Amino acid sequence: MHDGLKAAVLGAVQGITEFLPVSSSAHLLSLRHVLGFEAEGIAFDLSVHLATLVAVLIYFRRLLLGLLVSREGWSVLLRVAVATLPAVAAGVLFAEDRENVGPWAAVCGWSFSSAYLLLSRGRAGPGSQASLPYGRAVLIGFAQALAIFPGVSRSGSTIAAGLWLGLSREEAARFSFLLAIPATLGAVCLEAYKLLGSRGSHEGLWAAAGIGMPVAFAVGIASIHVLLRIVRGSHFHHFGWYNLLAAAAFGAYLLAARAAVTP
Repeated sequence: MHDGLKAAVLGAVQGITEFLPVSSSAHLLSLRHVLGFEAEGIAFDLSVHLATLVAVLIYFRRLLLGLLVSREGWSVLLRVAVATLPAVAAGVLFAEDRENVGPWAAVCGWSFSSAYLLLSRGRAGPGSQASLPYGRAVLIGFAQALAIFPGVSRSGSTIAAGLWLGLSREEAARFSFLLAIPATLGAVCLEAYKLLGSRGSHEGLWAAAGIGMPVAFAVGIASIHVLLRIVRGSHFHHFGWYNLLAAAAFGAYLLAARAAVTP
């Protein structure tokens, strides 16, 4: 596949799956196996993560400005900070393991995601972010930390946890996207550090990033809008069926591939 088209496809996949509860890591892992896509490298990962970060900041710019100028807003931001701690710990402890997982990890992760998404049906309360107890914020943070494993969606796990812990549908979605900001910023900083410490030329990768980055941004903005509409319409749990089908399809592919090479 032409490098430009490949970059566009990977950028679109990143933009869609980063926000919809279907796991970006599992989709990229399965693409590498099914279509033979190789990882584009640190520069490409940095660019598409930066694109999705900018997409969140722009889409929620009014919400973020409102949080910064009110006492209640700072209370929400403090809860976001507390809820981010488990993901930081998971990143420190399991970052290297995450890089070395096999394809069956995506099947397991998708299967797990399908369960908690389907079980989130009808689970919503009247709670708001500002009134969320800190203990419950930490529990949502632990749900986010699970997303370090392929197949476990960050947005899916945090929104589902928020619904189970009494947040309203819209508040759970907003809290999830607020959590995405430090999580994605951390990924951007880590990839920038790796890029600065790496050797060799990155010209080709940066050229690919010049295509993948704007695609990831545009698709990411659309994905945020779509997800918010779906959550408000009480259809969020339907993504569980998608994850279940993805697990079954990729699992069947892996079994067929193994049978094809077995004498």
